[in-house]
Amino acid sequence: MARLREEEINEIRAKADIVDVIGRYLPLTRKGKNYVCTCPFHDDHNPSMSVSSDKQIYKCFVCNAGGNVFTFVSNYEKISFIEAVYKVADYTGISIEQPLQLPQRNVDPQLAPLHRACGEAIEFTHYQLDTPQASDVKKYLTSRLIDDSIIKKFSLGYNPPNDSLYKFLHAKKHSDDTLIKAGLCRLTAVGMKDVFAGRIMIPIHNEFGEPVGFSARRFVENSDAKYINTSETDIYVKGNLIFNYHRAKSEARKAKKAILVEGAMDVLAFEKVGMSNALATLGTACTKEQLRLLKQLHVPIIVCYDGDRAGQSATYAFGKLAREAQIPFEIVDNKYGLDPDEIIEEFGKEELRQISEKTISWIDFLFTFLMTKYNLENYTQKKEFAMEMAEEIYLLKDDFEKESYYIRLRELTDFDMHGEEAKKQPKAKTEYVKRSYLAFPKSGRNHAEFEILSQMLNGVAASNHYKEELGFLQDDTCNRLALYIIDYYRTHRKLEVADLFDKIKEEAVKQLLLDVSSWELGKAEVNLKVLNEAIHKVKECLLDDRIRILNEQIAKIHDPMEKARLAVEKNGLIKEKEEWRNAGRK
Repeated sequence: MARLREEEINEIRAKADIVDVIGRYLPLTRKGKNYVCTCPFHDDHNPSMSVSSDKQIYKCFVCNAGGNVFTFVSNYEKISFIEAVYKVADYTGISIEQPLQLPQRNVDPQLAPLHRACGEAIEFTHYQLDTPQASDVKKYLTSRLIDDSIIKKFSLGYNPPNDSLYKFLHAKKHSDDTLIKAGLCRLTAVGMKDVFAGRIMIPIHNEFGEPVGFSARRFVENSDAKYINTSETDIYVKGNLIFNYHRAKSEARKAKKAILVEGAMDVLAFEKVGMSNALATLGTACTKEQLRLLKQLHVPIIVCYDGDRAGQSATYAFGKLAREAQIPFEIVDNKYGLDPDEIIEEFGKEELRQISEKTISWIDFLFTFLMTKYNLENYTQKKEFAMEMAEEIYLLKDDFEKESYYIRLRELTDFDMHGEEAKKQPKAKTEYVKRSYLAFPKSGRNHAEFEILSQMLNGVAASNHYKEELGFLQDDTCNRLALYIIDYYRTHRKLEVADLFDKIKEEAVKQLLLDVSSWELGKAEVNLKVLNEAIHKVKECLLDDRIRILNEQIAKIHDPMEKARLAVEKNGLIKEKEEWRNAGRK
């Protein structure tokens, strides 16, 4: 595991601009001195996340997600802190001499042998592609414009005949049971046989980049199936996988979009034209797990299924699911009826690049697709068409788009579906409540403690004054943050919120730091008058607590002498409180 010195991490954080880094992932809009965007950590439709260039922190005022640049990258990418540091360093152009060494992911010991078998099968078949025996395979790949760089990147291979793969893996001490469970070999009446003999091998990995199976293609025209995919195994469940996901996720975030295609060869087609952000659902109907993986990319999905009837039907099915899952998507307007590889073959690479930019909305797609599903010359079917279209239009959030599409639907069908909208009852959904930091905190003591902490963040003078005049806050979390601030000033002349954030261990204290630093009522610089007022308020509250305790004791005690003693003590506290109050007014 890579270990960086604290000084190195601080240098990377200091040179990284959180606005630039978050801007790589999300579109930011300037609002005053900060930037805002929709929060990627909850179902957000109105920008609720604020990014502060001054403090180098981000904060969502709905779900409370927040932190510094490392926190954002770690949470967004779902990677470790140290991985986030390396990624931010790369964004900032800082070279780290020590290579990043990640710990191996914990894999079920029952599954590890299957991954190893698939991994060694990839190495063997990839090597075989460069042997004289595979010369015809290499010629075929070249004719399909699949060059050596693509072969290397995707570890394409060739599984020779005569059960060569089984013999190799058996010699590597993989048991027959493991090879069968991995879907690489099968037991027949004449012994163990390779499943993919004589085929081009396209390795398939899971989201973590672990090998799980293959899509194997014939390279000669014959009666055999064009493709054979790994049968379902303990590590290969087609509905849980997206081909090329582990490679394309970073490319998709750079491009701010992902291209979704049907099969592995379609992904290779986009790779041929220099577009590395394509991934494939391997021909299966999109599942909930695949939708989860796509949503995790946090980029719009550009659907580029084949242009034939089956591809359009698959686009329709995906659109329904993606809209329900609230995944942003557009659809390539593929009028050729061809798959991506066929488009390159017929019209050249540039045409595939250009067609991928020609997208239409979900509703525009439906207007065309559903007209092939319904016969608009038939009244009943025309009505069904209008009702399905109106249902989809109703779900749009843009009022201008809705109005425009309702007009288009009326012109096409003579049905005015706009009036149907008022009859629909909105579905109940969980609403997040946006916290108002102008009104927070509300109680006197809490407000005073918040003010003290806010002042302490502004400068060491406030921190020193707090130590001398008070030194303790009643709320435990507030007190812990005050101690962190005091400790920070022992080695720093100026406090950096983003730096302090990383030094705090407790999540509650981290959250409080974000709340205080984002407090809209907080002063921009040290104001000792304001600080003194807050300190006096806290002291008054402490005296009130002691007076309350004495009142409770006096009520319970029957000894007149003891009552008198406690009463004198109480009167002394009341006098002290009055003196503090008068001092605070001066």
